[in-house]
Amino acid sequence: MEPLHPFYERYFDVLDIAFQPIVDIHSGITFAVEALLRGTDVLGYVSIASFFDHLYDNNILYTFDLRLREKVIEKFCMIEGYEHLKLFYNLDNRVLEMTDFSKGNTFRILKRYGLDHKSIVFELSEQNEITNIDHFSRLMHHYSDEGFCIAIDDFGIGQSGYKLLYHCSPNIIKIDRFFLSSIDKDPKKKLLARNMVKLATLIGSRVVAEGVETDRELFVCKEIGAHMVQGYFVQHPTIDTSKIIARYPHVVGTTVREERLKGEQSIILKRLEPLKPIVIGDSVESLLDLLKADDKLFLVPIVDSASYPKGIIHEHRLKSVIYSPFGRSLIQNRSSNLSVLDTYIEPIPVVDVAMPLETIIELFSLSPNAPGVLVTESSRYIGYLSARELIEVVHERHLISARDENPLTRLPGNFRINEYIAHTLDNREEAVVVYFDFDHFKPYNDHYGFRNGDRVILLFTELMHKCLPLEYFKGHIGGDDFFMGALLHGTVTFESVCTHIETLIQKFIEEVRDFYDAKDRERGYILSEDREGNIKEFKLLAVSAVIIRIGSGSTLLTGEHLQQLFAQQKKKAKKSPTHMSIVHTEEI
Repeated sequence: MEPLHPFYERYFDVLDIAFQPIVDIHSGITFAVEALLRGTDVLGYVSIASFFDHLYDNNILYTFDLRLREKVIEKFCMIEGYEHLKLFYNLDNRVLEMTDFSKGNTFRILKRYGLDHKSIVFELSEQNEITNIDHFSRLMHHYSDEGFCIAIDDFGIGQSGYKLLYHCSPNIIKIDRFFLSSIDKDPKKKLLARNMVKLATLIGSRVVAEGVETDRELFVCKEIGAHMVQGYFVQHPTIDTSKIIARYPHVVGTTVREERLKGEQSIILKRLEPLKPIVIGDSVESLLDLLKADDKLFLVPIVDSASYPKGIIHEHRLKSVIYSPFGRSLIQNRSSNLSVLDTYIEPIPVVDVAMPLETIIELFSLSPNAPGVLVTESSRYIGYLSARELIEVVHERHLISARDENPLTRLPGNFRINEYIAHTLDNREEAVVVYFDFDHFKPYNDHYGFRNGDRVILLFTELMHKCLPLEYFKGHIGGDDFFMGALLHGTVTFESVCTHIETLIQKFIEEVRDFYDAKDRERGYILSEDREGNIKEFKLLAVSAVIIRIGSGSTLLTGEHLQQLFAQQKKKAKKSPTHMSIVHTEEI
């Protein structure tokens, strides 16, 4: 290969490399950095794309790219702890069309800097259409076979994405920023992104949520099952390598719902089977020794050098290899490692222990033949959860919810109510939440007895079901306190929700009269003792509602804040002729 022309060599005096971290979405631990070119504007190019177009047109794209790889790797080695990181390098797929393209050059560069080939992740973008997919596929399999990690960048916006998935089986898929921008407000984007994560899981790829800029977008990306995150919310690209740190604590966060998820994690960890894994580079003999040591063991998790799961090997599939002439020679050759058994490694869903249980179940259900799931924490394997144990986890979760159910009304209790509030606040949903409280319930209960008090509570429960749409969330806080929630979308407007609540209040006021004696109904009040023991007149039962609209710009941060707001507005609602107090959180 001819050396780079001095004219282009001088470009490297101007060009610089910025790095942007890619971190574990649950722990905030830095997994990798992406190298981003800087300085092409100083050289007179309107964009980085036009710069590479110029190199391509002048038939020096591959020669220049090799020189650029060396510059990138040299600077990458200046990052503290680089030995434990991966480097994402954007590979213009047109280099494969260059006549001087040859194999082995990246290995030689890595060797000079003492790096393993597993340190590099080649990013392939959908920006350029791949015209010769067969040629491209052969070359990508070459990179993959030599141990390089392959990622598809800008997934979902180009013409070649699904071709790349089919032909190349990438290790990592980066969902394009388009699908993640304002994903917390766009149900269609959330659906599309969730399906991309499902697809990636099915083929054994990890997902990077790329271009995340807000905590709201981050939360949804966690919810749909993304494994890693990159974007301005984590850190802006920087040319200062000292600014790349090992962990970004603000990514972890402490949302109300994430606190609740710790309960689910404890259920999972209690049932997790810590099966000892085999590293892909270990000998076949070590795998056989592991199976021999435990006669009940029927599968072995396989992980890479960073302890991330690659799949499983079933004992019954291994037997067909062991008892063949090929298998016997493998065992006799102690240098043989598991990479020769790649075709016998079966894919299996990989989930993070911090994922919502609903997401774990959803990902497992996509692989009907999977015996269970491999569980990770901070992208490292921690154990195996069989299908049977997964069912038990779900069952235990349902039991907790059932215990929370109010025994009188059969409505969800405080656990589910707090869960609903947490999800609404964390996900910044456009919603309405309502607190209901009976007026004059204690005097009625004292005068007519607790059995009639229960009948009134059941009346209100029945009217909630009749007057409020099925999709509204209905809960019983306890006693004469109730809760309702509704997400605003399409035909479910704030005005329509208020109309339903007004109807409920009026229906209750009308129908609860039947629970009084004729004399009390006629005079419109009862005589009963107040809290100090004095006989007083008390009006007939009614119900008051504090209605809070939560918008995208809501200042509500926690469920405690919401409860305080309910308490503050309750007196106002009881004094109102409509029995309602309406609050818009943006106006607080």
